[in-house]
Amino acid sequence: MTYDNEANWKEEHLFFAKQPIFTKNPRVWGYELTYRDSPFAGNGGKGNALKNLAANAYALKLRGDVGSQKLLLSFSERSIKAKAPSALPASHTVVEIEESSAPDAELLQAIDQLRSEDYLVAITDFQGKSGSEPLVERADIIKIDIRRKRPQVILDLMNRAPAGKVVLVASGVSSPELLKLAKALGFKLFQGSFFRKPEFKTERQLSSSEATRLKLFEVISGQPDFSKLSQAIAMDASISYRLLLFLNSAAFSFPVEITSIQHAVVLLGWDQIKNWLRVAVLTDLTPPHKTLELVRLAAQRAKFFELAAMRNNYSAELQDKLFLLGLFSLMEPILDMPMEKIVKNLPIDQDVKNALTGKDTTLAGWNVLAQAIEEANWEIVDRAVAVLGLEASAVTGSYYDSHVLTNSFFDINN
Repeated sequence: MTYDNEANWKEEHLFFAKQPIFTKNPRVWGYELTYRDSPFAGNGGKGNALKNLAANAYALKLRGDVGSQKLLLSFSERSIKAKAPSALPASHTVVEIEESSAPDAELLQAIDQLRSEDYLVAITDFQGKSGSEPLVERADIIKIDIRRKRPQVILDLMNRAPAGKVVLVASGVSSPELLKLAKALGFKLFQGSFFRKPEFKTERQLSSSEATRLKLFEVISGQPDFSKLSQAIAMDASISYRLLLFLNSAAFSFPVEITSIQHAVVLLGWDQIKNWLRVAVLTDLTPPHKTLELVRLAAQRAKFFELAAMRNNYSAELQDKLFLLGLFSLMEPILDMPMEKIVKNLPIDQDVKNALTGKDTTLAGWNVLAQAIEEANWEIVDRAVAVLGLEASAVTGSYYDSHVLTNSFFDINN
């Protein structure tokens, strides 16, 4: 599927949030998927889509489209008893269930059956409720929300989990400080928005290599100058390699091998190629100690904004502005520098700079929309879509397609 295939985008998609779970490294261990039943239906209940779709074919298709890591999917007790998880592959599926103080024999038997088939079982928002012991004993993973809890309370909850038998996940890790606490307490996996938060260092300045890579954005903008572009890319051949590898992948399925950037432009056009060059440059700009999930998320936002703008009949100029807004929206945590300092080195329009630095502009509403989707805050999603005047089906279709296409780029280039 090419990434502007208009024949596909009108297909109705479920709206979902895909929230990463990290190891200590931090590397992505897996993702939790949270659904709403249908686009803008006013139904934000966690797990409702899984309860209503008996075969859960959508989640199965989505797993193939968003990567091969573990997926945590929330199931109701009723859907577990109805064997709904069996529609998904055990090798990649973690069956997530809320803690119950009175699990009945039928539920416990269904969980035993899942575990015998090699499914992992996770208990979400563990509180150590009296009577939940039979369910807890069957868990492989236990999630503890550490927000607004004192360390002693967190430790008490950890001690109620079967020692040595379960993997403990700290959820609600919303800052680097909470991440440090969770690591010190002994958690193995971590979920939350901490990875999107910068750790500012007052003396931080751009290195010469970072400044050189930022200059590449200026070369890529505007009309293609192949001589200038070739000279710029020659300083960092990995950028060209990343793009050519992606263009020769199944995501495009060209009948001939793409052998150069110029060859790709002839087939696809400069406007499409330059945005993936921008993603490749940002990937190489990211420091090695930072999680690649930051760049993946920024690239996905960029493509989402571009597709949604195109499908809502925005001008080509505004589509490009929105792509850059999404792409640079996470530069603060990538570089651990204030955005005000970063935008001084970015060759972008003042409207985009204003939105990136938090000024109240129309473009800023797009970042509100993206963050609300990522955090499964469906109420704010509905409000942002209404304020921006977007067509609902274009938003859901664009969000889904942006995930598929961005994941294709990063899976191939890793």
